[in-house]
Amino acid sequence: MTSARNHRSRLLFALAALLLPFGIACADPTVWSVTGRNNTVYLFGSVHLLPEGGFAIAGELERAYRDAKRVCFEVDIGALTPDTTLSTTLARAVDPEGRGLYDLLGPSSARVREAAAAASLDLAQYEPFEPWFVGMSVTVMALQQHGYVADHGVEQVIEQAATQDGKPGCGLETLDEQLAVLDTMPSAEQLEVLLQSLEETKDIEQEMKGLFDAWQDGDEEPLIRELDKEFADYPDLAERLIYARNERWADQIAALLQQSDDVLVVVGALHLVGEQGLPAKLKQRGYRVGRR
Repeated sequence: MTSARNHRSRLLFALAALLLPFGIACADPTVWSVTGRNNTVYLFGSVHLLPEGGFAIAGELERAYRDAKRVCFEVDIGALTPDTTLSTTLARAVDPEGRGLYDLLGPSSARVREAAAAASLDLAQYEPFEPWFVGMSVTVMALQQHGYVADHGVEQVIEQAATQDGKPGCGLETLDEQLAVLDTMPSAEQLEVLLQSLEETKDIEQEMKGLFDAWQDGDEEPLIRELDKEFADYPDLAERLIYARNERWADQIAALLQQSDDVLVVVGALHLVGEQGLPAKLKQRGYRVGRR
């Protein structure tokens, strides 16, 4: 039987890959093309945190980017300001009833305190926040210590290029809608995310490297197998994090395919794999879908 530690490892991988993915440089990641009557939508799977120089617009992505008149992300990052990002995040990360981290954790507080002590982390600064946000913050902090930052991530690189080239942006969901996916997780799942984040801080890069090698190589099958295992114990979470969002996004991409301009759509890599991934969903709707 798979250990609780491995269950948490896979859960954290899924959350990270969908919303705060870890980054590694990739040789030539897959670009999908979805052809409508008058235009093409290109799909590209992203990672959001990368070391400096870890990503460049090249190969098939560069060709798709040149063709595209617009670039669409999960959230329209070009339209976000620091103030709106902060206020929207705090509205979700802080309990509306004013309960702090350990109040929300209740009897599980002892497990979290023990895990934090083992990781040599003081969670006092995170006391005002909900467990899911603390878990993500700890993960991002650990990755930043290894040089992985959002400023060098896929979205930032592409968005900066699009701004310079005068390509307008768009988003498939709002920032609040994205954060709500995590904010509405049941307490037990939030606890698992937080515990895993604390347990993996010291060797997080090594823990995740094997999982991302398949993505780096453009090999979908290992990612599909891992995706199935990740959510074996969390089917409701899989529905909220991946499948329901994919269905909504497929609707929006179908609307983009009714227009005349080619569009590049950049989303987390796990949204593009499997029978319920965006390429498969769009193919089921009758569009011509293929790898570039």
